[in-house]
Amino acid sequence: IMSRLPLVTIAIPFFNNERTLTDAIRSVLAQSFDDWELLLVNDGSTDRSLEIAERVTDRRVRIIHDGQNRGLIYRLNQIAAMARGRYLARMDADDMMLPDRLARQVEFLLQYPDTDLVDTGAFTMDTDGRPVGKRGIEPIRTDDREVLRHALLLHASVVGKTEWFRRHPYDSRYVRAEDYELWLRTYRQSVFRRIPEYLYVIREGKVNVRNYAASMKTLRRIFRVYGRGVLTAPALQWEIGKTYLKTFAYYTMAAFGRQDMLTAMRNTPLTEPEKTRLSDALEAIRAYQLVNGERGSNVE
Repeated sequence: IMSRLPLVTIAIPFFNNERTLTDAIRSVLAQSFDDWELLLVNDGSTDRSLEIAERVTDRRVRIIHDGQNRGLIYRLNQIAAMARGRYLARMDADDMMLPDRLARQVEFLLQYPDTDLVDTGAFTMDTDGRPVGKRGIEPIRTDDREVLRHALLLHASVVGKTEWFRRHPYDSRYVRAEDYELWLRTYRQSVFRRIPEYLYVIREGKVNVRNYAASMKTLRRIFRVYGRGVLTAPALQWEIGKTYLKTFAYYTMAAFGRQDMLTAMRNTPLTEPEKTRLSDALEAIRAYQLVNGERGSNVE
């Protein structure tokens, strides 16, 4: 039991992530900043994910398990309610973070205390964990039209004030685009900033096309709710129309098993030195001990 409250709560909600959860947890344990607690929140997994989480012996780790599948939005709001840290760090169960992620973001939040949320850029890797690309270090643009057209923050890389998340819960009507809607709802009365460094690692590739289509459906709802008065009627219809075109493109490419080509278009390619450095960093993280006395081999 912790004798004092941690400065940061890191939260990883997971549902059937047995292939990737070990790497995600190891990347937390490998952080250079150590004043944290980690909430591993099981959303009713039916694979070995819970078993993997329960193997972790670090006393800073808490496992939340109620045996139910309630969905990501419910879990994100539950996390904000349960967090003991002054700051809350998002993370997805199939991603990783580089060792200085928390140190850099906490340092920034302490230096600029008016900041509500700060994100970072991200490297990307394929479904097998191999380096692919990078994105997300351009300056944040808070023009109303730009905020509507593009997600303001890189959601899973965000660290922010826990109290901010409690005051601004995720909305269950916006499944698969809940972060996008949250930024739109709050950016005018919040302070969002970015560290232009690649400190987070997103796993992506052959996305589930049905999930992508569901995201586009929610995005159309967002445009209809938040777009009026921001875009002209023709511009708004064009943005809605693009969601149908993107969905069609993903279904078409998925028929050939190549939807990963569309995903990759969001990235800037890595240079060979960047690939080498990132590969070395990920290899070092994967060698980190998940359990006392364990050699650093992946749990499959």
